[in-house]
Amino acid sequence: MNVPARMLRSYPHNSPEAAARIVAVALVANGEIKAIETAALNAHGCHRRLGMTEAQWDGVVRDLCADLHGSAHSVEERCVSGEMLAHMLREVDDDSTRRTVLKLSCAVVYADRCVEAEESLVLLAMSEHWGLHPEDHALLEPILYGMDFQVRLRGAPVIAINRHQMR
Repeated sequence: MNVPARMLRSYPHNSPEAAARIVAVALVANGEIKAIETAALNAHGCHRRLGMTEAQWDGVVRDLCADLHGSAHSVEERCVSGEMLAHMLREVDDDSTRRTVLKLSCAVVYADRCVEAEESLVLLAMSEHWGLHPEDHALLEPILYGMDFQVRLRGAPVIAINRHQMR
């Protein structure tokens, strides 16, 4: 059983804390916080873009972890349920804030060049609950099509190399 949404602390709608908690979920989705992920958030100016201090950001991450761990009875329950994530996503309804959250969440998820299932579920939930701005579709392409997905222009020639030509 997952932690129920009612066990989460409440933040005001569209507040920096509500937005930051969603990015924090992307950060902890796979059960660990990697140095490369925190470095990516720092490089993107995460706390500044969310309108908070570094101490406030750290507090949101700490509070999220406390909410997840404090109400769980076992290790399996220390995860974010669909109900919890939907609750968090409903707290942010400003389009500009949503786009910032999506961009920062993608930055943290893609930082280690390995998108794990739990991380992908967080990003896909954002797309499903919020809709996807056309300009942001490219952010989710690695999840939808794989990390090695490459886009080429229509009509661009495909260069095929015959194995025999390489010898």
